[in-house]
Amino acid sequence: MLKCRGPGAQALLNLLQAVCSRAIYPLCPLTQIYIDQRLEFPINPRHKACHVKALLRLSRASGLCPECLVLKGIKMEAHPIDRGGYGDVYKGVLHGQEIAVKALRIYQTSDLLRLLKEFSSEAVLWRQLSHPNVLPFYGVYHLDETTPRLCLTAPWMENGNVVEFLKRYPDTYCIHLALDVIQGLKYLHNFAPSIIHGDLKGVNILVTRSGRACLADFGLATAIDSKTIAVTHSSTAKSGGTMRWQAPELLSIGADEADDDQHNSKASDIYAFACVCYEMLSGEIPFFENPYDIQVILGVMRGRRPARPMHELCRTRGISDELWDLIQICWAQNPTERPAADQIMERLQALPNWQDDRRPLDDCSVSFPYQAVHNHPEHPFSALATAITDGNA
Repeated sequence: MLKCRGPGAQALLNLLQAVCSRAIYPLCPLTQIYIDQRLEFPINPRHKACHVKALLRLSRASGLCPECLVLKGIKMEAHPIDRGGYGDVYKGVLHGQEIAVKALRIYQTSDLLRLLKEFSSEAVLWRQLSHPNVLPFYGVYHLDETTPRLCLTAPWMENGNVVEFLKRYPDTYCIHLALDVIQGLKYLHNFAPSIIHGDLKGVNILVTRSGRACLADFGLATAIDSKTIAVTHSSTAKSGGTMRWQAPELLSIGADEADDDQHNSKASDIYAFACVCYEMLSGEIPFFENPYDIQVILGVMRGRRPARPMHELCRTRGISDELWDLIQICWAQNPTERPAADQIMERLQALPNWQDDRRPLDDCSVSFPYQAVHNHPEHPFSALATAITDGNA
């Protein structure tokens, strides 16, 4: 199967994605037209893991992704609303709904084919995820057919990231946000195959309309490290994350590149989670008082951590002795001493100053990407509704 290329690989990818999505679009026996209605069917989690792995491997080998992930008809604003280290974020509209479009910067078109292979499998992996604290992925968009720019699309979050949100609403009780983050992290870590975020920090955590946190900008380490993408953050380490949120085992100076201790892991994600908690409670980045990255690196490697913030705003946001003890355990020097995500969830919910969560649930429709792409005439799952409207069925 992995040797398939071209139309054969595309057909297999379409089928695997349908199985992984627990959706089959059957043929109408009279019209032989695909019915635009998902038929849900149960799938064994162990079997789904095998299908996902096959989907990822075939996508990487062929440089293709399932057709339902390729979106068309997006209307974008002329200018980006934000510029990151490896991409520009635009506001767009797809079928009347506002979406976010992140256009990756590509400067060397000679490496485009290699990047497509790496990028396709990363996009495919993101599409398999479904959790209220993980940013949904709508699909891939090609900004310009003549000079292709690869784009990722996702729901538009009016509240922005958690740093911006807390500046506008400084009295927010942050323990609920911390619980959102760790629940999203637990989902990623327990997914099959397991996913390491690798770049957890405040600006990569978005806030939904109801005030809930969801994780974004994960799983793209391969594409980010490509020579065809500009990584302009001066404080970005080679393992993919921003330095001030990185665990000490990722900062070893002069260590062997092949050393497994320098790879992102579940434990390094937990360390970054502790830094995010500090960031939300204090309103400052880790080691904000020190402008020199090299001094921060050396300090972290020697066991130094940010000091406990003591101003009044921290108490409003939920800091307590018990929470600070938990943060210190999460950024322990030894990775094996850091707790797992489910243990952190239990301790957060057992805090003495815990407040009832009265935030409403978000109404983001997970079926929106399917409804959007299955109406494309060239899509293999074209709608029966069109035929009915035309009086042909």
